[in-house]
Amino acid sequence: MLTARTHKLGFPFSANLRSELDDAFSQMFGKSLSGFEGAYAPLSVWEEAGKYHLALDVPGMNKDDLSLEFQDGHLVLSGERKSVEGREYLHNERRHGKFKRVVQLPDWVDPASVNATLDAGVLTVVLDKKLDLQPRRIEIQDLTKPE
Repeated sequence: MLTARTHKLGFPFSANLRSELDDAFSQMFGKSLSGFEGAYAPLSVWEEAGKYHLALDVPGMNKDDLSLEFQDGHLVLSGERKSVEGREYLHNERRHGKFKRVVQLPDWVDPASVNATLDAGVLTVVLDKKLDLQPRRIEIQDLTKPE
């Protein structure tokens, strides 16, 4: 009996098989199964300590190859992984070309607080909560005791 393991994104095969199928589909039809053409940058998003975090894998790219914009409640991360001119590959799994990732931000995110760093091929973006939505301590006045 064949059992399928479903991964987080719901695809019931290993990442390698998906990549191989995607490559075959791309060669046959000129477009990938996942809808992405050219380069692809894996993205992780999480909330931690009242902040919104994004990590985008961009190995071999520098900050001049990347763009980060805030548009209508969305964070738009884009870039271009350039190919080496004149190189004839015997085998190549490293995609090149333009990519664009759009992340809809929650209402509580403060777009003015964007902090982006590029380290060891990972673009990390951290956004804070809006000040009016952050927890704050309220002083309680005791009216029964004169000050």
